[in-house]
Amino acid sequence: MSTSSDRHAAPGPAGRHRRSALLLSAITLALGACAQPAPPPPPPSEGFSAGIAFDAKADGVDLETPLYPGAVPYKDRDEDKSGVRMSLWGGLFGMRLAAGKFQSQDDVDRVGRFYRRALARYGTPLDCGAADAPRGKPRDGGPLTCDDDKPDAGGRLYKVGLPKDFRVVAVKPLPDGTTQISVARVSLR
Repeated sequence: MSTSSDRHAAPGPAGRHRRSALLLSAITLALGACAQPAPPPPPPSEGFSAGIAFDAKADGVDLETPLYPGAVPYKDRDEDKSGVRMSLWGGLFGMRLAAGKFQSQDDVDRVGRFYRRALARYGTPLDCGAADAPRGKPRDGGPLTCDDDKPDAGGRLYKVGLPKDFRVVAVKPLPDGTTQISVARVSLR
């Protein structure tokens, strides 16, 4: 039987790997989700509850990040969705993800400057394209890092927040001269 202190102890490497694998699986499911309305949240209970909710919509409110002025939803193909919201919970674990793709007629530099300033309201943004960007996995309780993430060629990649509660913005040039903006908001518990 586990004690209260056992449940709240820092997870070992196996726990972090399980959490990382679960997060990766959840993000993969979310990005491939159909446009199904999210079910209502479960009623509060004193017992164990678990669930998953998808919705193929994400806007500035869901992303909790300002959208670039004049940007429009972007889809790679007609059947694609430009955004997704997903919640996954069970026991002590929970995850919320909102992600969206947008397109702007403005160049990468202008859009990148906008997001660097906009993200500053949530902390000091990391420029994951900079040579001095913090790399490696974030330590439990430590600051956010870029991990191994880098921007696409000619693009920008910014992160801000804490390892379990952060925003990511990727900006990249498209072949037609426009700019693609990918915004994600991730919260874990």
